[in-house]
Formats: sequence, structure tokens, C-alpha cells
Amino acid sequence: MSLAASVLVLLLACLYAADARSGGAPAAACGTLMPDLPGHTANGQTDPVPYEIDLTVFDEDENGTLQYTPSGVYTLTLRQMGDVTFRGFLVRARLAADDSFLTDAPFAMIAGQTNTRTSSCTPENSGITHSNAQLPRVELTEVRFQWTAPPADTGTIFFGFAVVQTQNVYWAAQMSAMLEEGPAPTATPTTPAEPSATPIPTVVTPEPSTTPGPETTAPTEETPSVATVPPAVPSSSPTTPDNATTEPEGTESTASASGVLFSGLSILLAMLATLLL
Repeated sequence: MSLAASVLVLLLACLYAADARSGGAPAAACGTLMPDLPGHTANGQTDPVPYEIDLTVFDEDENGTLQYTPSGVYTLTLRQMGDVTFRGFLVRARLAADDSFLTDAPFAMIAGQTNTRTSSCTPENSGITHSNAQLPRVELTEVRFQWTAPPADTGTIFFGFAVVQTQNVYWAAQMSAMLEEGPAPTATPTTPAEPSATPIPTVVTPEPSTTPGPETTAPTEETPSVATVPPAVPSSSPTTPDNATTEPEGTESTASASGVLFSGLSILLAMLATLLL
């Protein structure tokens, strides 16, 4: 291979390494919290780390010990102490009893924080790392991210982290202060609401007013009058016309007798007149 070709391969390798690291910590760093070579060529700094994870969001007990609430959600900040910026980082939660990494205490990005992403670890949300692939590199002063505490009965935990200032200046496998498990939130028992009966509407009957008001005559519909006709009484006598005068009983027989008498008298008078002539 010619010298020019060798130089080109070396440059491409360096660019790949730089781009991979600027996009976040590689999976190889998940178990060691140490920047992966050949992107970083030094062994890391041994002097005190000039960065910290702000733990003031956690409560303190009566002895001043920091506590986390099981399954509680917190917003954490990794920040500089002084005027030292940084370019990369990796943060994971660890169990104090055996230094194992927690897989049930997930990290998440916060809206607007474009310089963070979940890690390449397993599972991915078991760590949080940087994401500043643009060039020139962004000099960070702090980053914020969300973390959900592990469930109850996990025990004391801490945060392990690594911070990269430059390619050859970094702090690996650092530890935060210990966080003891606090009391779990008390669940408030909820009483199921009884089904409410359908309210019966109340009918209010207005009291009659004692104050006389204008009389209102309701329109009446005229009903044609029907004359009540008494039932007819059967009688042997002939029907008397409406305009006839009603005579007392015995009048008819008297009239008949008078007629006979008158006829007889007329005959006698006629005979008498004949005799006289």
C-alpha cells in the first residue's frame, strides 16, 4: 500500500472514531464507564473530578442522609464545578451492594435538551449519554435528564458516571453520593363511588294567592240545550191539542147529555110549532 493510501486510511479511521464518540458513549463503555480506545488515548485523570451530579432534588432524613422514593421521577443535572466545560458523558445507576447496574431505573431525555440521548447499553434507557455530533464540538456546562427510581426493596444505590473534557482528558468510573431507599409513597385507598340515584324532580305547587287579581273568564263553548220531555202517560181519552183548554173530569159526559137534551127540545119545539099552525 502506498504512503498516500495509508495516510488516507488513518485519517478515515480517526474521523470515524471522532464521529462515533461525539454521537455518545459506545456500548463498550457501558460496563466499565471508561471511554473506549482508540478515541481516547490516555488512562484518565486521577485528580478530583470537577463535575458533579446535583442530588439536591432528593429528600434528606433526620440524619441528613439522602433518600429516593421508590418509583419516584426526578430531574437530574450533571454540571461543571468552576469554569471547566465538558464534551461527553455517560451516567448509569448502580446498586451499592454489588456495584451491578440497574436495569429497572430508566433514564429519559427532557424536551429541549438536544445534547443528550439514551445510551447504547442494554437496555438503552439504563443509561444517558451525550449527543453532540456537530463540529466544532459543543462545550457543555451542564445537561439535564430524567430518571425514574427503582421499585421498592431495591436498597441503596448511587450513580456511576464518566465525563470527557477533551480527547485525552477525562474522568472514568466516578461515583455520586449514596442514596438510601426511602419509604414508599402511601397509596390512598379509594372508595368506589356509589351509583347515584336519579334525582326525582320536585314539583312545587304554588300557594293560592290571597291578593285578588283580575278575574279571567275562561271561554266557554255553548252547548245546545236539549228540552227534557217527560215520558208520555198512556190514556184512553183523545189527545188534547196544545192550545185546547183542559176541562175537568166528567165534562165530556155532561156535554153529550146536554146535546141530547137540546136535540130533544128542538124536536118538541118544532112539533109545537106545527100544531099551532
